[in-house]
This record gives sequence, C-alpha cells and structure tokens, in this order.
Amino acid sequence: MPRAFIIRGFGKKKDREGQEFDFDRVEAELIRPAMVRSGLTGGTTATEEDSGNIREDMFALILEADVVICDITVHNANVFYELGIRHALRKKHTVLIRGEASKDVTPFDLSTDRYLAYDLANPAAALDKLTSALQATQRSTRETDSPIFLLLPTLPEANPADVTVVPLDLVEEVERAESAKDKAWLRVIAEDLEEQRYQRDGLRVVARAQWSLKDLDGAQASWENVRGGREDDVEANLALANIYERQYRANKREQLLTASNQALRRVLEAERLSLKDKAEALALQGRNAKTLWRERFERYEVAAGDDARKLALDGKAREAYAAYREAFECDLNKYYAGIAALQMGCILRELAGQPAWPNLFKGNKKEAQRAREDLDSELPALTHVVDASVRRAVAQESGDEKMYAEISAADLLFLTQPDEEWQADTSAIVQAYRDAIPANNAWAFDATGGQLKLFRKLGFRVPVVDAVLAALESEPAAKKAQHLVVFTGHGIDAPGTPAERRRFPPEAEQRARALIKEQLAALHAAAGEAETLTLLASGAPGADILAHDVAKELGIARRLCLPMPVEDVSRLAFQGLDAWKGRFLALAEELKDKHTRQLADHDELPRWLQGRGIDPWSRGNRWVLKLAKTWGAQRVTVLALWDGQDRGRDGGTEQMVRLARGEGRFRFVHIPTAALTG
Repeated sequence: MPRAFIIRGFGKKKDREGQEFDFDRVEAELIRPAMVRSGLTGGTTATEEDSGNIREDMFALILEADVVICDITVHNANVFYELGIRHALRKKHTVLIRGEASKDVTPFDLSTDRYLAYDLANPAAALDKLTSALQATQRSTRETDSPIFLLLPTLPEANPADVTVVPLDLVEEVERAESAKDKAWLRVIAEDLEEQRYQRDGLRVVARAQWSLKDLDGAQASWENVRGGREDDVEANLALANIYERQYRANKREQLLTASNQALRRVLEAERLSLKDKAEALALQGRNAKTLWRERFERYEVAAGDDARKLALDGKAREAYAAYREAFECDLNKYYAGIAALQMGCILRELAGQPAWPNLFKGNKKEAQRAREDLDSELPALTHVVDASVRRAVAQESGDEKMYAEISAADLLFLTQPDEEWQADTSAIVQAYRDAIPANNAWAFDATGGQLKLFRKLGFRVPVVDAVLAALESEPAAKKAQHLVVFTGHGIDAPGTPAERRRFPPEAEQRARALIKEQLAALHAAAGEAETLTLLASGAPGADILAHDVAKELGIARRLCLPMPVEDVSRLAFQGLDAWKGRFLALAEELKDKHTRQLADHDELPRWLQGRGIDPWSRGNRWVLKLAKTWGAQRVTVLALWDGQDRGRDGGTEQMVRLARGEGRFRFVHIPTAALTG
C-alpha cells in the first residue's frame, strides 16, 4: 500500500493570540480516517519503534513517502523545516491543511499554495474533503506541487531508493527462501512486509526472487505493490510487462497484453531513462508484437509451408522486427534483442517471397519491393553485429545468462549456416543446441523449442528443426492430477485440563485416529489411479502425528511441515509429553530431507520481524497454506479435526481453519471433536 508521512505539531500548540489547538486530535479524527479511506498507511516519526536517530528517520520518511500531509495551522519551526525538506526533495504529492480559527498568518513563501481548510473545533467535518484531496493527489498528473521545482524545473528529483535501507537479515531470509525454491516462504515474507517503512524496497528483493522461481502470481502481486505509489517505477514496470505477457500466453486474456504494453509505455515516458532500460522496454515491445502475431496465425491448423506463410503476413511481424532492432541499436550488449531481431528479419525475408507481400503495404508494390531490398541489405550487417554480441556474452557471462547466450549462439548457427552445409549434415546445429540447453531446464527448452516449431510451421529449414527436436525431446511421462490434503487438528489436552476446556483428551486417541482414518481413506479411495494424493501436516502432539500415522498406513505420500527445526519443535511443543515427543522424533527421522519442509532455521523470528507481535507458530500456519497455493495441485482439501470454535487466536487449528476458509478454491472438511469429549 502507498505510504504517507504526517508533518504536524505534537500535542497541543498555541497560535500568536494564545489559542490552543490539539493536533493529536486532528490526526485521530481527520488525518488518520482520511488516510484509511484513501488506502494509505504510515504516520509520523512517532510510529518508528526502533532505536536510533529520530532526525535520520524523519529525513528518510519525508523522502520515501508517496504522500505527505502537512498541517500549517500555527507557526511551528519544525513543521516548516520538514515541509521545506519535502519541497526540496520531491516534486509532488504534498497536501497542505490548515485550521481556520488560527490567527497565525500563512508565511509569504506559502501564501500562493493551495491548502485544505478545516474546523479546529470539529476536525472530522472535513473528512470527506481531505479524503477527496488525498485521492486526487495520488491520481494527479500535475508536474509538481513544489515551489522549488516550479522555479527550478530542471532540478533532478531525489530518488527514495538512494536512502532506503533494506535490513540485511531480510535480504538474507529472501536468499534462503530462493535457495530452497520455496515460493510459499517468499509470499509469507511479502505479507510480513506490509506497513514497514522499507516495504517497497523490501518487496523489490522478494519480487526478484519470485521471478527467479517462476512464481508469476506472487511476483505480480509484489511488483504491483512496488509500483503502487510510483507508477513510473522503471524496474517494476519492466517486470510487470514481462509477467503480464507470460500470463496472456497462458490464458489469452487480451487485457493482460494491453496491461503489458501500458507498463512499457510508462517506462519509455519515464524521466532519466537509461539506454539500457530503454533497450529492454523496446525489446519487450517487440516481444509483445511477436506474441500477438504468433497467436493470430497459430490458432489455425494448417500444414507447414505456404499456407502458414499466407496467414503469417501480418503487420505485427514488421512491428516486432522494428522494435527488436531499435532495442539492439540502443544497447548492443542485449544480444537477445539482436538474435530476436535477426529471427524476425529472416521470417520477414521468407514472407517477402509471398505474392501477397505487397498487401502489408496497402498494395504499394514499390514500397513492398523497397522493404524487401532493405531486408536484403540489413540482415547481413545485423548478423555480424549479433554474432559479436553473442560471442562477448558467451565469454563474459555466467550462470543463466551464459546459458541463454549459448542458446543464442546455437540460434545464430541455425539461421546462418549455408544451405549446402545443413542439407548435407545437420549434426553441427544439433550439437550446438544439445550443448547449450541443460537436460533439466524445461523453461529454456520450451522457449527454444517453441521458436524452432514456429520456423517449422513457416517451412523454414524444416529438416534441421526436426533433427534438433528429435535429439532433445523425450516422450513426456503422463502426469497424474495432484490432490493435496492439508491436515490441521487440535493437540492432545495437557494433564489437568478443566472439563469445559477439553478438546482432545488423551483417552480419546483411538477415536480421533478412527475419525481421521475415515476421512483420509475416503479421499484416498476417491483419488484412485487418476490422482496422486499427498498429505501436508505439521508434527504437533495429537492430531498431526495421528494424521501422519494414518497416511502411512494407507500408503498416502506425506510431507512434514515445520515452522522451525526439529529440535526446537520438540523442545517447545512437547513439554511434559515425552511419549509424544518420541513419536515426533521418530516421524521426523523417517521423513527427513526430501519429505520435510521447514520454514525457519531457528525458533526466533528474524530481527526485522521482532517487536511486531508476530508469533512463529502463526507464521508457520500462513506458510503451510501458501505452500498449498503454490504447490501446483489441481485440488486442495483442508481436513480439520476442530472443535468448531474461533476465538480469534493465531498459531493453532482455529487460525488454519480461518485462513483455509478465506481461500475460495480450497475444499474444507470438518471433523468435529464432539465425539472425543462426549
């Protein structure tokens, strides 16, 4: 959510005639409610609980805030000093308010500025007006509301990212989650960043990791949050343009491709745009045009060759080629823009042989002929420059970038090897692709294979495409649908629990086991041979351990989900329950490594979360439900041995039930505990 910073006097202050005004009341009755209505979080420096220099916090908060609300009712030196800082650092989104009864005259330097007047005796009466002003300010396209930037329009605006410090332990937690390939963990971190002063820049770190793990939905939510207060955020818009396009390819919703193009337009209109970012935006514009072009003609089932080429005659192909070329010219290190331009150029040169080629030029044969001649002259020169760029990348890059550079080198060989060579022997091209694409990287193979299949459909070097695909493709194993069962249930009652608070008395263990087995057996039978059933459950004493026991008996795959290491769980959750602790440790040993998922490395929360009232067990519950969301299962059932009571507490079964019911796509099955206590 966008953040606001409030500049005001604290407590009660007087004007020049001795009238006393309560500014804490103004915040409580007017400013805070208006912020809530306008979707703003934040506050004053008083909301910062960390130790440290309050002036340093104040400078950072003023700079970072998406909106500043400043009360200029009385002559308060601190207020005007802080307002001056805001006007000097940020161009816009500063809202001035002033109590009407004050006898202090607005300073000359602010006398021409608009402000919202309110009644000091009844601040709440101006709530609607301030809400409208805050909403309008966030939407405003006005260049500036700062007198400094009005007088000095070429003065560069400060960048909040230059001063925001993301805690190191937050960065390290994100790195651990990414290394564990745990999409759910990253989503928990994103959720925990809400209302932190470094929320936006922390979410940047999270969103990059989510993209790395191909969690498109999670990355979309994070990047949209980053962009929430600054629609011209270049990194966020480039990331969202990528995400929206990939989602469009998955479900063909036109508005997603439109949103992608809108994000790219924001990038290209941004101030102080680097050539590198401009090149990236242009390359993505080319990719969007190519996506639309492919979608238009690939929807038709036609034989490879001339029929497909007729359908491929589309202005979007020329648009994609032009955008890719311009992107590569902006930054010759962007080898992927260069290879994409060369691919589209080769396709256009093939299409230029079609009788209908002049139709792309409204029937102007001279213009069509000129375009064909331009391709003939442009493509050889482009080939040499792309070759140099790809060679540089192969020599200098590492990791995934080196892999993609090597794939581009194979693409270049496919496009440029003389006809007589590939017609005699395709092995050199096949070997180049085999060496470039790791055997376990489905993402890279799908992208490369998709491009090769496009060439085959257009009748371009079909024997080579077939040879490459035959060498790389393996018969995909038929995958069963996945059905995930998330189990939650009450722990065993501690000795001496009063009768009215009993939920799971020790003597009811066998009854509880029978109830759990009845439900799991029914789900297992329904799954049959068509579905793979997997149980996710923690290891608390009582219902969790019983669920694991029953799943093992029925032959259901299991995953032990722990919010902290085994030794910490056994120490904290099994006090006075030695027999259950032994069962838990045996379970943990049985399911260690691949069959155990663990959220944290120790029982304490990371420092960046401490002091916020977050419980590690509660955080673990949120993580398990997010595991279910990101698992990729076609069906999720939440099975709960529960007393039916929600007392608003977190960290236990009632929280899991509450979270599960909030997920519309989860099926919820309730096992009442009345049979255990009756």
